[in-house]
Amino acid sequence: MLQNLFRAGLLAGALLATGAAAAAPASTVAADPAIASALKSTRILVIGSTGRNGSSIVEALEAAGAKPRALVRDLAKAKEKAGAGVQRDWVVGDIRDPASLDAALKGVQVVINAAATTQLEGENGTAAVDLEGTRNLVAAAKRAGVKRVVFITGMSVYSPRPDMPPPMLKAFGHKREAEKVLAASGLEYVTLRPTGILPRPAGAWKITLAASPEYKPTREEQTMRAPGSLPPPDGPPPAGTISRADLAEVAIVSAVEPRARNRAFVVTQSSEPRAGADWRDQLERMPGD
Repeated sequence: MLQNLFRAGLLAGALLATGAAAAAPASTVAADPAIASALKSTRILVIGSTGRNGSSIVEALEAAGAKPRALVRDLAKAKEKAGAGVQRDWVVGDIRDPASLDAALKGVQVVINAAATTQLEGENGTAAVDLEGTRNLVAAAKRAGVKRVVFITGMSVYSPRPDMPPPMLKAFGHKREAEKVLAASGLEYVTLRPTGILPRPAGAWKITLAASPEYKPTREEQTMRAPGSLPPPDGPPPAGTISRADLAEVAIVSAVEPRARNRAFVVTQSSEPRAGADWRDQLERMPGD
């Protein structure tokens, strides 16, 4: 029961929606040759590459012409999930295993850490994956000469609801401590705290960034609305949600965008059409952690 609540709170509603995707305007990556060029020339490791967010990030990098390295725990399963004929720079490792990270980070300049767990305790719990895993990653990244780490956590990590069950508050505390470990590491960092994540069209709606101390959760986030209550998937997004594809855009652009350096912020979306608006213009107003 608590793990189900934790999954809902952490992902803020990784809610399913079906239907045809609307045609979307060009992303920030496609609209800015400098960003596309930087992605192609930067060696990027994606941790959590077989998860929903991580796989979307890998696909976004590949669509931009980049050749990311994908950290996986089980190579056979990763290849099966990717599909026949998909060729990638796979590397076997585990964020919980410091020795495996040294080989994975060889030659890497930027890490996008999309690893996540919905388990509260144990060898795959938040203390092991999020907190100790981040400590392992920071130490290995320093040894390898990595420049920047992009870390995806969640809106509720910074300000969990006080009425959450104690085990959940403890788990969010591990994730928050992991954010602090990265911010204090001396590495360049970008901490992304997405609101509810939905499989909606990329590039259709305006991406909005917010400083975590100022962000007020929406009713949808507070009530963890259930699948079936969402509007059509090609319509405006519900308040307090973000398209998974658009979150991937923010993650890969933050990997190389100078204005994202040492920033920590909420990533969400409004019901306004994208209409060419560039979310990067909001970066200079975002604080550090």
